[in-house]
Amino acid sequence: MKKVFKYTCMAVLMAMTACTDYNVIDTGITDENTHGNRTMMEYFKTDPYNWDSLRVMINHAELADVFEGKGEYKDKITVLGMTNHSIRRYMLSEGYEKITDIPAETCKELILDAIIPEYLLLETFPEGRPSKDVENIIGTGGKMYTMLSGKQLWIYTFHDSYNGVLEAGPLRVNIVSPVTEKKSVVGSHNIKTRTGVVHSLSYDFTPKDF
Repeated sequence: MKKVFKYTCMAVLMAMTACTDYNVIDTGITDENTHGNRTMMEYFKTDPYNWDSLRVMINHAELADVFEGKGEYKDKITVLGMTNHSIRRYMLSEGYEKITDIPAETCKELILDAIIPEYLLLETFPEGRPSKDVENIIGTGGKMYTMLSGKQLWIYTFHDSYNGVLEAGPLRVNIVSPVTEKKSVVGSHNIKTRTGVVHSLSYDFTPKDF
């Protein structure tokens, strides 16, 4: 009963927070100069509402050096950031009560799936168009990026519609996994830190979508 009660509370919390700015996606641009003197791990610590779970995953997977700029790539990484909401959803679906119940190797794989070993801002990603072919999920333009895990993701930018006008809205980073055939979108772009840049994935992203 204790476990059921805990999962129920988690589900209620997720439902209450479902209509946040990250889910609605307003402007897509954050204040990109706020965290330039912080490492990525230090930045995550300033926003526990969104990043506490990811910090625990990173430490559990023994990957903190990558985010602190002490690894091979120093300040040249781009992180597609999984927020607390996404990680909670994953835990609920897999039956984990706490993050450290997830095997360290699984945490490592999920994190490395979301890191590009180069520094890429919103405007750096090439523009593209989504596929209209149900047999082929990869559209035109964009670029296939190899993540630190070795997986590949097709990433492209595209202007959203605005007030019913096609491509009149803000520019977005869109992500497609050729393996899972899942489509994801970035909710907030260009969070610059001293050790790389973070693009926060929307709240409806679930780890393993890549």
